[in-house]
Amino acid sequence: MFEIEDKVVYGVNGVCEVTEIAVPPIKGIEGQYYYLQPVFDDKGIIYSPVDSKKVNMRAIISQSECKKLISKAKNCAKDESLNEKIHPAEYDACIKSQDPVSLMHLVRYLYNIKNERAKDLRKMKSADARTLSTAKKLLYSELAVASGRDLDDISEELDGYLGEK
Repeated sequence: MFEIEDKVVYGVNGVCEVTEIAVPPIKGIEGQYYYLQPVFDDKGIIYSPVDSKKVNMRAIISQSECKKLISKAKNCAKDESLNEKIHPAEYDACIKSQDPVSLMHLVRYLYNIKNERAKDLRKMKSADARTLSTAKKLLYSELAVASGRDLDDISEELDGYLGEK
């Protein structure tokens, strides 16, 4: 069970902070819910049942795990596992897994596709572009919060590593 002020990764919404654990102010709903405030989006609160198994929710990675992932990204051109092909049918599974290494692999692979298409002066397919955007949002936001750094700084740094040819 999570506590108030814990940072969690919630589904495809990304990093959220648990702001309260209570019964939501919605008629007909009972039981304890997490009140989740997305860290990089102030549009509203997400209510998630404390005992729900429908949407994947986990604690964010530690600062030491974050450093290891950034180091892995730094050496991605030499890392065979990050350069393996991913079938488009596997994209959703990577996103839903919330696994930072899988997300990094997906971002790296989609950047490789983007770079290849750019050589022929073609744009990336819109579905691939949307997937890249989602994977980056999930991965980069978690790394920013875990490292205590600004999202723009992390994004720029990781785009430089993962987007390299």
